[in-house]
Amino acid sequence: MIAYLIGLSAGLVPALSTGPVFLTLVQNSIDHGFKKAVYFIIGVALTDTSIILLTWLGLSQLSEGSEPPAELSIGGGALLIVFGLVFIFKKPQEQQPATSSSAHLQKFGLFTQAIMLNAINPIIWGFWAAISNYAITEFNHTTNELLFFAGVLNMVWVTDFLKAYYAQKLNKYLNEKFKKYLRIGIGSILVILGLKLIIEFYLL
Repeated sequence: MIAYLIGLSAGLVPALSTGPVFLTLVQNSIDHGFKKAVYFIIGVALTDTSIILLTWLGLSQLSEGSEPPAELSIGGGALLIVFGLVFIFKKPQEQQPATSSSAHLQKFGLFTQAIMLNAINPIIWGFWAAISNYAITEFNHTTNELLFFAGVLNMVWVTDFLKAYYAQKLNKYLNEKFKKYLRIGIGSILVILGLKLIIEFYLL
């Protein structure tokens, strides 16, 4: 149980961060509503869990301090730039009755967007590798390590749901002009973060 509580406190780090996933989650909640944003959260949760398993089982060298693979830095940066440009140039959709097929397609799109955004981000891999490395060195017992991971992930999941819920609540107070500038602002930040990843890879 102590390992679980330590995991909850460690989970505050990613839970309170304002990286690409947070920005995209907030924007999706405003654009699509809480219920559809849940599919984005599920995609993030699935990817986080998978990365933890990979690093914990020793399939990644990141926890040993080596540099992230070039594919992650370049691909992750390019993906952030693409998502950012989509937000910047995306036109608001008119409210129309959604068909069953279009609703399912939108949910699947949010789910896959989350997986792509998380899986190819070297910062995410580096963080979870560090978390895995800490668990192995600190607890040295499978049960306690799993309890620690559960605590970290539970904190992240709960706060992600809260972010999506309250972002949706803000929607009714925002006019279309403000939403437009918000999308452009978030998109610009994603583009900058993507460029930063690529530039740092070539400079370091």
